[in-house]
Amino acid sequence: MENRLNVGITHGDVNGISYELIIKLLAENRICELCVPILYGSPKVAAYYRKVLNVENFNLNTIREPREANGKRSNIINCVDDNVKVDLGKETPDSDQASMIALKYALDQLERNEIDVLTLAPQGPESFLKEEANSLAEYLSKRYNTSEAMSLFVSEKMKMGFVTEYSKLRDVPHQITRKNILKKLMLLDDTLRIDFTISKPKIAVLGLNPQVNCGQNGDEEIDVIVPAIEQARQEGIMAIGPFSADRFFSEKMYEKFDAVLAMYYDQGVAAFKAIDEESAACYVAGLPVICSTSLTEPGYDIVGQNIGDEQGMRNALYLAMDVFVHREQNIELQKNPLPHYDIASNSNESDLNVEQIEGVRVELDD
Repeated sequence: MENRLNVGITHGDVNGISYELIIKLLAENRICELCVPILYGSPKVAAYYRKVLNVENFNLNTIREPREANGKRSNIINCVDDNVKVDLGKETPDSDQASMIALKYALDQLERNEIDVLTLAPQGPESFLKEEANSLAEYLSKRYNTSEAMSLFVSEKMKMGFVTEYSKLRDVPHQITRKNILKKLMLLDDTLRIDFTISKPKIAVLGLNPQVNCGQNGDEEIDVIVPAIEQARQEGIMAIGPFSADRFFSEKMYEKFDAVLAMYYDQGVAAFKAIDEESAACYVAGLPVICSTSLTEPGYDIVGQNIGDEQGMRNALYLAMDVFVHREQNIELQKNPLPHYDIASNSNESDLNVEQIEGVRVELDD
């Protein structure tokens, strides 16, 4: 119990289904057994949705800071104006502002290690556009002053990253460069090793043009994608491709790889969701902090109907916790590496000598 993580959860868009998903998720007893949930939002809005959804026997413990959290209950930090206007079923400037206030407040505390990981409930796309970002990944990339951040979709069947995200289709070919592909492959490889403890990741790279498996490679494949893959392999990254997207997914080639790198968002996301959306969530790779989010939309058209599915939020919460554990395991491994023996020079990092090493080898052979 003492080792449970403090998991921050932002309340998302107050006019969508976020509070419904959060209430359904936190009403599960096992959540408090696995972690200490801390919601960043409004107790007043939470109480309002409890009445709208006719939810009984659910309460949030109001606290001012994470160290006050009750380990046996779900907690909430009031970080938005109590007078925030709830306008069911509409994304509004007020709801966008409320979602970003909660996100920034939670990120501040995440950076101070007051919480261990952060999971976002669905919020409107306009909330990021007002921060001059097209997505959560782009917003976090700007906040942490890095160009390395990338959305990584994760499910039980597949992990998928993207060279370009939320770009207009006409702009995509100009962003498919050797440098960008190599950068994303290196990020994806590092993420699989560190955040998912996959020692030798195999990464499939999709082509930009259709039918690339049929000997009809376009200029982008010949001049850009193939050279980027070859350079990645020289860097020790097991990247293979390019594959035609239609055959790659229809023939289930993804089952042979640890991750897939799509050239652009729509190329990969439709197939990803069709194959396994039920167990999926999104993790933002390449950051010093751990942030995950559900693939669920804000659901403005179904708000208040009590039909929202909280599975995506559950997936996102579990994903963030898994990444935290994997990072901790890697830190411990780096602290206590296996001894390196240089037999040729008869020297090593421990007190063992060559004869002892040879003796162990003989015993194993016998």
